[in-house]
Amino acid sequence: MTLLAYGFSGLVLALSLGSATPEQAVFVASSFGVVLAAFGVVGSYDELMGRPKENAWLATLPATERQHYAARLLGIAAYVGLMAISVAVPVAVRLGLGFGVSSGVQVGVLVGIGVMWTAALSLALMWAISLALPPRIARPALTAARTILIATLVLGYQWIGAEPEAASAPWWPAAWLSDAMAGRSTLGLAMLVGATGALIVAFATAFPRRYFTLLDRIADGTRWAEDSGKGQNTLTWPERVAVRGAPARAAYGFALAAITRDRIVRGRLWPAALLPLGFAVFGWLGGGLESLFIHGAENALALEETQLHLSLLVILLFCAQTLVQAVQVSDHDQASWVFDTLPDARPRRLQLGAQQALTFRVLLPLHALLAATLALQMPALDACVHALFWFSVTAVTTRVYSLFQRSTPFSRRSDRFSIAARFIPLLASVPTGLAALLIQTFAFTSPVRAIFVSLVILAVNALLARVVTGPPHHSAPEVPRMVVRPSRPVAVAG
Repeated sequence: MTLLAYGFSGLVLALSLGSATPEQAVFVASSFGVVLAAFGVVGSYDELMGRPKENAWLATLPATERQHYAARLLGIAAYVGLMAISVAVPVAVRLGLGFGVSSGVQVGVLVGIGVMWTAALSLALMWAISLALPPRIARPALTAARTILIATLVLGYQWIGAEPEAASAPWWPAAWLSDAMAGRSTLGLAMLVGATGALIVAFATAFPRRYFTLLDRIADGTRWAEDSGKGQNTLTWPERVAVRGAPARAAYGFALAAITRDRIVRGRLWPAALLPLGFAVFGWLGGGLESLFIHGAENALALEETQLHLSLLVILLFCAQTLVQAVQVSDHDQASWVFDTLPDARPRRLQLGAQQALTFRVLLPLHALLAATLALQMPALDACVHALFWFSVTAVTTRVYSLFQRSTPFSRRSDRFSIAARFIPLLASVPTGLAALLIQTFAFTSPVRAIFVSLVILAVNALLARVVTGPPHHSAPEVPRMVVRPSRPVAVAG
């Protein structure tokens, strides 16, 4: 499954290289591989490390700490290796057909090295934070590190596509691999070699001696997160008004608890939720997210001042779908049977409750922060209208996507190996973003019209909820039929 899932990305990447030279192909493919590896390891870190209860049971087996460590590292290495092969092989074949087998092999090896190096660095950073900080600090620090790492790589990927001098950027790992392909001795290449040596030493000597300590820290962090999250799932007055029906409220409360206490949900949800905010900050620093009311919505892609609006829409829609996927999995998936005890607990009603929790507790604060960020580069009213439109689009996207889920929320253990879970957000975000941009172009001729269109989208969103929470389907009660049985003749004794 992993090979097929990532292989599809590698195939699309190879076909998009066109007439690129081997050096250019290494840079482009390695840039893609670096971001993919960071998402693969950082986004799946909790699954890669296993459940604390299972780790505690495994520690009782007759094996040394180093043997346990080697088994864990081998499993992670197999996952990363499949990821590297899936990306590197299609690119190598594509370059081999155009420039010879030798060039293809070199390109494939360098791309694979980039994927494995990024995965190793990401894993080492996660482990170092877990070991160095106390649990109550390590849990939020891990979330922040995940977000910063992914945001840095994604924003760097955006930057290299916009700046022609990015191929020689001294801080971008793909540029170092491009130097290796060209045979240039640069500071970046020296940093790559030095960092590789440091990672080998860390994984061979430092981490094996502290593996059980690492598992204890992860378990302590999980317990602390569960204890600290208690009492945070009380519904506010607007939430009590909006969330109706026992099934939806049950899923809503479960989602609030998972957002604050479930390690798998937290690890997936917050990095994805904060990614659009990081991109908005990038747009503020580099330009490209200025007001469409000033420059004209029809010029969103043509002008440098507004060219990042489509990219932010795509990232928001990718984020929206990722959030819905995050509430499908749980560290306590075996407890999802409680939903079956509710009257009329259809999966869609439960999905609606979980989606409403995402809307109130994640999307609403996120778009308030987006409005504040946009206000740094455009009038405050324009910033609020832009954020309102984005909120309406992401809210209806999460609702539609959640209603397509056939099972109850929090009922799956992991979707790390699901092809659909990996690529539906990737494939759907770009065309959906283009459609949203067309609606935005139509709406943003004036602030009043933009507000009206946003409210219409929110009304459609509310209508979907009303359809789902309609009256339960009761079948007509069965009327018992009276069966008249003929009486038997009674024999009279004479």
